Amino acid sequence: KEHGTIPLFSALAHSYNLATVHLGMDLGVARTAQTLKKLGVNRHVDLVPSLLLGAAALTPMEVAQMYQTLASDGFLTPLRAIQAVISPEGKTLQRYGIEVRQTVDAEAVCLLNAALKEVFHQGTARPAYSQMPQSLEPAGKTGTTNELRDSWFAGFTGDYLGVVWVGRDDNQPAGLTGAQGALKLWAGTMAAISREPLEIDLPDNVRMLWVDPVRGARSGKGCPGAIELPFVKGTRPEQSSGCGSDSESTDE
Repeated sequence: KEHGTIPLFSALAHSYNLATVHLGMDLGVARTAQTLKKLGVNRHVDLVPSLLLGAAALTPMEVAQMYQTLASDGFLTPLRAIQAVISPEGKTLQRYGIEVRQTVDAEAVCLLNAALKEVFHQGTARPAYSQMPQSLEPAGKTGTTNELRDSWFAGFTGDYLGVVWVGRDDNQPAGLTGAQGALKLWAGTMAAISREPLEIDLPDNVRMLWVDPVRGARSGKGCPGAIELPFVKGTRPEQSSGCGSDSESTDE
């Protein structure tokens, strides 16, 4: 369905596929595949346009690896279930240390994580707030495959990250969207275990700015429809909505 010209964060929040495809084709499918690798996907993915809509057969563990990199501000830490092997006497036979390296630009991750928060504020994950406190301020994304075969949700709070897949072993339709199935399990789990709200760390050259999402113009706190989003220095909207003041958020 065509939704006209819309902000990227809104396209992500509401799962508007056409906007996603247009962006991906402009950037290039190969570049998209390179980003997947930077996020931690090590398997080969076919360079086809359908990749832009998630046509890659990834496991929940691989999706968790990608989101770990996002939750860690662009620093990839390979996931593992074993920290060490210890003998019955308590002697450490083998220890598996933590490896950390920055693979994704912190500015880009900051902007993306803010958009993933909007998935909860205004998008497909909004129903989660019927099960969990809004104060956790989570970030995440729903996922639904053709014919409702798979229901996905991946997201994180300030202290936990989780990925949920709901589907059938025989690959028949599960009959659930990401919000109807996986999101409910994710939200229920986070409501039980998570206590730390997600706070996005701003890189030095990123500023928060109130904007009018419909007009794409600068706005102010308390103005009709205004939301607060991060902008890299030098990229703030030129147009002003005429409401409020953005003096505290302007580029420096």
